[in-house]
Amino acid sequence: MTPATPRLPPFPRPPRPLRRCATEAAVVLLAGIDLLVEFLEGEKEQPGPYGLALTVLALAALPWRRRRPVLVLVLTLPALPAGMQLAPLVALVAAARVLPLAAASLCAVVVSFTELLDHLPWRGGSPQAPGDLLEALVYCAVFGAAPAALGQLLRSRARVAEQVLALRQSQERALRSERAAVEEAARTALAREMHDVVGHEMSLISVRAAALAGRAPDADTRREAELIRAVSLRALGEVRHLVRALREQHPGETSAPLGSRLADIPALVERSGLTVKPLIIAPGEGAYWPATVELAAYRTVQEALTNVLRHGDIDAPVALRVESVDGDTCLVVEVRSAPARGTTGEAAFGEGGGHGLTGLRERARVLDGALTAGPAPDGSFLLRAAFPAPGHGLMGPERRLTAPRPPSSECARPRGAGQ
Repeated sequence: MTPATPRLPPFPRPPRPLRRCATEAAVVLLAGIDLLVEFLEGEKEQPGPYGLALTVLALAALPWRRRRPVLVLVLTLPALPAGMQLAPLVALVAAARVLPLAAASLCAVVVSFTELLDHLPWRGGSPQAPGDLLEALVYCAVFGAAPAALGQLLRSRARVAEQVLALRQSQERALRSERAAVEEAARTALAREMHDVVGHEMSLISVRAAALAGRAPDADTRREAELIRAVSLRALGEVRHLVRALREQHPGETSAPLGSRLADIPALVERSGLTVKPLIIAPGEGAYWPATVELAAYRTVQEALTNVLRHGDIDAPVALRVESVDGDTCLVVEVRSAPARGTTGEAAFGEGGGHGLTGLRERARVLDGALTAGPAPDGSFLLRAAFPAPGHGLMGPERRLTAPRPPSSECARPRGAGQ
């Protein structure tokens, strides 16, 4: 198999100001060379002081032809009889590029007439054949018409490019509007289904649990029924909040449901029935965490405790840490649990996690954070997430979490800092 030929890295393109300066310098240099060639061939007499001043003025005006094309054309015309032909031609192209057809045609006539004055057959002192006059007329007409036509062509090309760009932007806006309409319809349908199906079922669970609590023969059954009723009511409240959020076109940052903040994590731990030790909730004194970050941290803890109840050893203690690090620039969530007896972390929780962990990773990615979950070296299962504060980013060239790190360098540094 033939090895692939290595590709050379692309040559770096110079900055636009540098390219513009190089272009202007090249134009001025070519105009000066054109005048020098005329003198060396002997077709033009050496200019006097006034002619020399006019040529210098024409050369100095050329770099300004993009900003003041008509003025530069007027300044370069007097240098045409002195032998500088390239400067008026370049100025005429620049003027015809910004002028309408009638004005560009008038400029072309003026340039042609000025050139004709320098090519009259009887300027040498004696009239010549009519063919020479016709040749001079044709030459001067083409001399003025060709640059004007080129400028009009560039003008048309620029207008077509603007129209194409406007059409593309219009199509993109139409596509965005259509996509927004489709997403809005999908959100509305999903909200309706959640309200009609999930909300109805949760309401039935709550009603049945309340009825069971009223008819239960013993205290333990009543307590469990009340717990089921409380959990179902809480879930029903969150379903209603999600329905409102789906129906809103731009849900705000404060749309996090009540009872799903950092301060509610201890109550969540208590409801889980697990032994959580140590339990560290340290969001930082005076630190402000947006509602989206608090909700993401709460959901991370909720999913971790749910996985422990489903797959882990519920008799073993769970270590939970929600802590602000690096000067309140990052919120770290860590949940360490033991797998079920007779299994490993990978077998208990599955490699890469299921839909719950996938959703947590997506939530962390939206907030410019990161999440990892997997077996730890000590045999436990570790779920770890980091959420940077607004205006900060995760550390490291890949901006993602790997192994646990010391608190002093766990998560974030201001954006724009060197990696």
